Amino acid sequence: MTVYKTYKEVRNGFSTEAQARITAGANLIREELKILRTLREVAGISQEELTEIINVKQPYISQLEGGENITLNTLVRVVVALGGSVDIKINFPDKDPIYFSGIETILYAKEAE
Repeated sequence: MTVYKTYKEVRNGFSTEAQARITAGANLIREELKILRTLREVAGISQEELTEIINVKQPYISQLEGGENITLNTLVRVVVALGGSVDIKINFPDKDPIYFSGIETILYAKEAE
């Protein structure tokens, strides 16, 4: 039987410096995810209008704009609702980047299946 460790147990195994880098990286990701609010504001759409477009409740939009627990599917739904499209660039060391354009068409095609 496989024994799994909690995140806290794994993290405690890292050096203090590594833990600090992990925390800094997590904070950076949280700040970057707040871009949804900026995108919505640039599009000139209120939270209430966005909730109607993507059929969710307003507290959920607040949660997303706070940078909590956003999925790719949700990000795409919001961007499409704002009139945009999503392209993804994936980078690996010593390899050419991989690009995915028009992610919304891929996601919506899977939903239709």
